[in-house]
Amino acid sequence: MRQPLHLQPVEAPRTPNVDLEAEADLSRCGALKDYWYVACLSTELKTGTPLARTLFGTGVVLFRDAHGRPAALRDRCLHRNARLSRGAVFDGRLGCPYHGWVYDASGAVVEVPSLGPSQRGELLDAEACAREGLQSEPCKLGQLQRFPTVEQDGLVFVFMGGPDASRARAEPFRVPYWGQPGWTVYFMVTRFPNGVTNLVENFMDVPHTLFVHPGWFRKPASKRVPATVRRTAGSVLVTYKQEQDTVTGLGRLFNPSGLPLLHTDKYYVPNVTRVDYLWGDHGFVINSQCTPIGATDSLVYTAISYRLPVDVPGALVGRALKPLVRWYTRQVIQQDVVIMGIQREALLDGPGGGVYSGTEADLHHADIEAYRRWLREGGHGAGPEEAERDMAFWI
Repeated sequence: MRQPLHLQPVEAPRTPNVDLEAEADLSRCGALKDYWYVACLSTELKTGTPLARTLFGTGVVLFRDAHGRPAALRDRCLHRNARLSRGAVFDGRLGCPYHGWVYDASGAVVEVPSLGPSQRGELLDAEACAREGLQSEPCKLGQLQRFPTVEQDGLVFVFMGGPDASRARAEPFRVPYWGQPGWTVYFMVTRFPNGVTNLVENFMDVPHTLFVHPGWFRKPASKRVPATVRRTAGSVLVTYKQEQDTVTGLGRLFNPSGLPLLHTDKYYVPNVTRVDYLWGDHGFVINSQCTPIGATDSLVYTAISYRLPVDVPGALVGRALKPLVRWYTRQVIQQDVVIMGIQREALLDGPGGGVYSGTEADLHHADIEAYRRWLREGGHGAGPEEAERDMAFWI
């Protein structure tokens, strides 16, 4: 009789779909850093006050120069490494709280109090030298790392890929409907306990709404939802073929006439999502831009753009609707904060974090992961191939 073979089970090694540690490390994130990231709202960057931020694990201090333009420097004094964000801004310059070294917007040292008043005029000449690309004696003290900045659509963007902003792979993302007549736009800033890939997948996910936002966003309908997923030119577009899809909560207010719904979700490399719910020429758009703080911490700048149908009374808009919309969207996003924290707990629970299983409903998530993995590995070549596929899921 043939004896049975006693083989030891061998578990095949599995590579994580998402490497959150590498994604948020400036030295290992590859081409993910070569884009513009939101550092703050324009309203958060006050004249005369420094603002601390952490991007890709790197401390950055922001302030406004003498002309009111945003500047971003490494948040570490050259002298004894004190946090410059704990210092002061005066005349568009940044002073260290420890020994008072002063920096201009280029990162040049323009004043060292311990050198005495007789050196003050000579030191201030360093600012002019920096503007002209010349070297002066005080500049030999060193120059802080400077990060290029852009201010647009109520946001301040920082480029972490080096001092030359022309290396950026794309322009800063434009806020949908910003400044367009009839549209209202407001921002929410939310700290999420998770990494960027997991966040953009959450923002582009319909099935979770039944469980994370029960009654707030959708009610179970036991219906099959067909959709088309198109991956092209650094973006993933999902078009849902459910014209009669009902969005609860504020959805009734935006569609009192029962018009067909156009629902699309779109991801743009490396960190942006846009979710549209449109009924004709009105509806609302949720645009989220994610800035990595560390592996499992991110700041998300969400722009809510909405336009009401003409049959909603204008008085209602002024008195009650604006605060109601803000309250409602804040409640929904806080529910996502909670579930992202629950996911983070498991990701940090020993090895295997970031190894995901999936179904047809995760087709667009796999596309997002493919783009971000390509960028993390350097972004060489053409990137993931263009593709268009149909999928379906039940809600």
